[in-house]
Amino acid sequence: MRRLLFTLLCGLVAVPAALASTHATGDGVFELSNVSGKVSIGSFAQPAKGVLWGQMDKGTLKTVDPLPGDGAVLVSGYETKTPVAATDTAPKMTIYQGRDLHFRVTGGKYSLIFSGTGIDLTAVGVGAATLSGNPGAADPGTYAVDSGGWQPVPLSNDPTTPFVKVSFPAPPVTSSP
Repeated sequence: MRRLLFTLLCGLVAVPAALASTHATGDGVFELSNVSGKVSIGSFAQPAKGVLWGQMDKGTLKTVDPLPGDGAVLVSGYETKTPVAATDTAPKMTIYQGRDLHFRVTGGKYSLIFSGTGIDLTAVGVGAATLSGNPGAADPGTYAVDSGGWQPVPLSNDPTTPFVKVSFPAPPVTSSP
């Protein structure tokens, strides 16, 4: 009886993991740890796609959901929430400000712009991010892509690299013949 129970338990764990891995092909992981500065994930022209969750100690979060109904952008802990109507050059946007903001994207396409301190997040899917650290911060924070090593966020006052643009998943490394 114990052997049968153990076999069934292993099946309950192995089968969902195997099915999940077939759906995750092509997805990347982008992570931020205690970032102070400005971070853009996705853009109006090229939104990111997938799920995202995290928190920000203090600042402003601008959200764009270019395809309503394919997922949701959820934010809590804000002090002010300001909807901005779409224009000829920009889509509909919502601006959240406050301390201890928590956010979650449940799937679909999105574009987020963070400006603040203590930004921690994980994004799983496909997209690009632009990072620029606050030169007044003692430590502008770190980022990682696809379980790679943690990299420092460049300071915005550095003329050689005022920002860094990263893609997730990371582009494949090609070897020369």
